[in-house]
Amino acid sequence: MVGRPEIDSFALFPPDGVALLRQMQAGLSPEKAAQWYEEQYNDTVDMDDFLDTLQQLGFIQDQRGVEGAASESNAGTEIPFASRTVSWQWLGRAAFSPVAWIIYIALFGYCIFDIVRYPILFPRYTNIFFSPSYTLVVISLFFGQFPGLLFHEGYHMLAGRRIGLPSRLSLGHRFYYVVFETVLNGVWGVPPRYRYLPFLAGMLADGIWFSLLTILAGATLRSPGSFSFFGAVCAALAFETVLRFIWQFYFYLRTDLYYIFTNIFGCIDLHHTTNRYLWNGILRLFRRTSKIADETLWNPRDRQMARWYGPLYIVGYALTLYLSLSVGLPILIQFLSGVFGNLITGYAHLTVEFWDSTIFLAMSLLQSVVLGIIIWREYREIIVSFFSRRFKQAVS
Repeated sequence: MVGRPEIDSFALFPPDGVALLRQMQAGLSPEKAAQWYEEQYNDTVDMDDFLDTLQQLGFIQDQRGVEGAASESNAGTEIPFASRTVSWQWLGRAAFSPVAWIIYIALFGYCIFDIVRYPILFPRYTNIFFSPSYTLVVISLFFGQFPGLLFHEGYHMLAGRRIGLPSRLSLGHRFYYVVFETVLNGVWGVPPRYRYLPFLAGMLADGIWFSLLTILAGATLRSPGSFSFFGAVCAALAFETVLRFIWQFYFYLRTDLYYIFTNIFGCIDLHHTTNRYLWNGILRLFRRTSKIADETLWNPRDRQMARWYGPLYIVGYALTLYLSLSVGLPILIQFLSGVFGNLITGYAHLTVEFWDSTIFLAMSLLQSVVLGIIIWREYREIIVSFFSRRFKQAVS
């Protein structure tokens, strides 16, 4: 890992690339560095491309002589990151101060007490249907998730700011969904033991957010067994937060917990390596050895840990399947049965329920059309190429 913490620019270099960079830092010109590389590794290097990469990363001094040296981040090396001062650092320190942890523990404890006292507060999928209007339910859950997402990513950012990293929030998208993202590149430039809190801060935020929503729902109960409308919305959003928390255990994705594993075991690209390791196992099982990936090309540490991380992939898939069948499928059935029931019973008199279900179906159809357009635009060449090959094979 090579980078400049002061500008939050980091990149993974192969060992020979690091050696070449060190030679240039020692004062060798690009021409002499290329000559040294050829003598050392019995191979040539595209120096123009290498210099262009360094320029893009901000590792080269500009014409004014501004210092732009890169430094190697070593897991065993202490670097003076804690002395950096960044904006909102005071808030990051306050959010994870001893007083804050006492407040969080008290909040979690009172939330559990509330759930034990009022079992209706226990998170269950039926809480999602807080209104007979399916359109209102979908719109409320869609827009209601954004404060929780912002809270989650905000805690990642504050955990980074706490230790002097210029972490920041940004807007991104997954397909056509707008999402909040935290830029934490600088975390790779600090000793590994200081990375855990920035990685886990989002899950802490989800726990806080769930507790707050549950306590609000409990405080606004009409009776021990009946939600107010506001409390019902809070309970629905609390259940949505639980699903977001569980999502971190989908080990086949690059979730927050995935980065905890890579940090503990010192891996580089454990996700990709585990994918290929499992596929190699499947290919061997079906004797398709010609398509097996060359495992000698993988990072040795990643290859060693892939056999242990592989079972967690299976756990993640099993958890996804379980939630899909126990939560996703019942929700889908209740939505569909309610919507089509309203359409059938309300068609004759054009009831409010009929129009609500019509709007819901129109929104769902529009969502599917937009998704199809995006998939077509991003994978058009692959789709056209696939069907062209199939057509040629059929003709021949």
